[in-house]
Order: sequence, then C-alpha cells, then structure tokens
Amino acid sequence: MITFNQQIAVEALGPNLYGSVMPPTSMGVLASYAYGGNTLAVAVNAAYQTVQSSFHLYSICGHFVRAAKTDRRLICQIERVRETRTFQTRIIRVSQEADDGSAQLCFIASADFHIEEPRSMVIYSTLPQTKLPLSDTVISLTAAQTPTEHGLYQNIERFLDMQPVTLAASTNEEVEERKSSSSAPSKFSAERFRAQTPLRSEAEQISALAFYMDKGLAYIPANHSGYPLTEASACASLDFSLRLFTHEIDLRRWHLSEATTSVAGNARAFSEGRVWDENGRLLASMTQQTLLRPKAGFHPRI
Repeated sequence: MITFNQQIAVEALGPNLYGSVMPPTSMGVLASYAYGGNTLAVAVNAAYQTVQSSFHLYSICGHFVRAAKTDRRLICQIERVRETRTFQTRIIRVSQEADDGSAQLCFIASADFHIEEPRSMVIYSTLPQTKLPLSDTVISLTAAQTPTEHGLYQNIERFLDMQPVTLAASTNEEVEERKSSSSAPSKFSAERFRAQTPLRSEAEQISALAFYMDKGLAYIPANHSGYPLTEASACASLDFSLRLFTHEIDLRRWHLSEATTSVAGNARAFSEGRVWDENGRLLASMTQQTLLRPKAGFHPRI
C-alpha cells in the first residue's frame, strides 16, 4: 500500500532538478489521466527542497499545460528567481518524458515563500458558512451538493478521509430576490477531511493540502447547476491560485472545506475552494478557472 507521503514525495536528480518518487495517480473512473492535485503537490514539494526552513510557502499560481500520464513519474525543474532576507521565489516547470524521449511540459507555476514576520498590524479570519465546531456538523455521505458519480474520487480516497456535510442552498433573501436565469448558483459544497497517515514535515503537510484543494473545483460548476458530469465533453482545470495564510497545519486533524462557483461562460467557469481548521481559522484558498465544454446535443434547462 502506497502511503500519502510516498505519493507526493520527490527525490533529487541534479541541481534544481527533482523527480516524483511515484507516478501520479488518476482521480477516479471518469478520467485516465493524472489527477492535477497530484502534479501540484509534487511541484510544491520540489519547490520546498530549494528553500531554507525559515521560509514558508504562501502563494503558488500557475497553469496546467497538458494532462500528465499515470504510467511515468513527474520531473520538476526549479528556477530560483528571487532570494532576499524575507522572500524567496521559485519558477517550477513540471514535465514528463514522452514516448519519443522528449520532455513534455505538463505544468508551470510561480511559488513564493515568506519568513515568519515578528508582528502583524491586523489579525482576523472570515468564518465558514458551515456550523462549527466540526464535531457538531451533520455528516452525510450523499450530500446533495457533492458530486455522487460512482468511483469519481476512488483513487484519492486511499489517502484522505472525506465526509461531505449536508447543507442547503443559500437562504439569504436579498440574494434570492436578485437571482435570474443568469445568476450563479447559490449552493456551496462542504466536507470535512483529514489525511489518513502521518505527514512528517511542513513540506509534506503543505503538499498534501495542495493535493486535496484541487479536488472537485473543475466539476462544481456543472454539479451546482444540476447537471451530471456525463453531460460534459471536456472538464479540466486551466489555471489556479493557491494562497496559504499559515504554515501551521496538521492534516491528521479534521479540516473543513467549502467550495462555490461565481461565473461561467465561453465554456469556462471560475470557482473557489476554502479550507478552515477545526477552530474556524481560514487556512487556505484555491481559485481555479476551468474548461467545461458540453457534449454535442446538450440543451440547458433554462
């Protein structure tokens, strides 16, 4: 059995060059290509190998260039573009060896690391819509806002415990009054999650969180609009921005995620996922613009 830290592990291949220890996994039965969160996690872990322990990742933004394959490992080339007393910046290019031996670029991103500052002018955190503490939330394995296609996440469920939280659509009357046929869905998906095995370092903790936060954001626009994923001819993440608000994370404890979509058009959609710890402190945000093409003959309900 492959453990979570093995799945996201990297090894040095040369100066500023790292390879994933394992080939990336697919998400589940709906796609044979690699799960994007696995590629992102390996990129984060590789970048961590090039900075001192006093620097902590707070932002990584980039693009998924092409889908990675699951039968070969990922190769990460790191470029050091900034080295100051308080910030270090890395450009990460993730590729795989093609069948003809050439390198095929799969992913490119910019990662920024920051020291722990001695003081803050303001300290606050927005609260989730889900009731806290997590131990009091209503857990359902068939929550209406969560994609329920059989086997959708079967390959990443080996590494994470994930329990959807039963929720209703927004009841804000002002929002409902302004809704029209072109309004974004007011639903949000929520679930609690934790890693199944220990993670030994900050690099592993943050890489594992990145692995999780890619989950589902490409599918939410269709799901929250009431369409099964089988109505789509293409559904994939195009770009992402992962922002971390602390490096003090322990994924062996339960965490809460909420995800929403805010705009869609031209076969693209924009969604955001957020993660809180069990005390309601916002830890991270992931935004993505995704490709969502309907199948031929698709007819929207509105």
